[in-house]
This record gives sequence, C-alpha cells and structure tokens, in this order.
Amino acid sequence: MCRRATGSAFAVLAWVPSPDLTWVDATPAYRRSSPIAQRGFCPACGSPLSLAYDVSPGEIALHVGTFDDPARLEPRYNYGSGQRLGWVCCGVDLPHRETEERW
Repeated sequence: MCRRATGSAFAVLAWVPSPDLTWVDATPAYRRSSPIAQRGFCPACGSPLSLAYDVSPGEIALHVGTFDDPARLEPRYNYGSGQRLGWVCCGVDLPHRETEERW
C-alpha cells in the first residue's frame, strides 16, 4: 500500500495522536487508498502527507520527508517488512512489525 501511494520502495512515517495535529496553512485533500485507510495529500502539488487507518481514529501517520527537519525523526521499527523489496537495506536492524495488508 505504501509503495503504491508514494511511488517509492517504502514510506517513512511518524505516528502522532490525531487530536494533537493542527494543519497550519491548508487542510489536506484526502483519498481512500484501500478499504481500510485514507491518505492525505497537498491539494496544490499532490505531495503525500498522511495515512490514517479507519480502525485507529485517534492517530495519524505523517510522511517524515515533509517535515522541515526530518533528520530529527529517526525510525524506531519497520512495519510490513515481510513485503520489503530484496534490494532495500535501510533499517534492516530495526524491530519488525508485520501486516496482513495486501493492497
């Protein structure tokens, strides 16, 4: 799901409580990316901004590459690593969490 949504080998996401999130300049546009989640994107340029699972309305994932200082947000685990492409070696030493998603 992340590869299709981002056009990349994987997505780097920072999970935050959704009630704590405030969009400063404009609210993202949203699209349903699968039967279980929706994704936010910039309506002006199309950049992917967020991921929100229907079953977890209290949290939202933000794409780390969109932050002003993404270097401060180091990944803590891999999610869906069973679907990792064979040539991806980034973060292989991090803990893994599996997913049943196949979208």
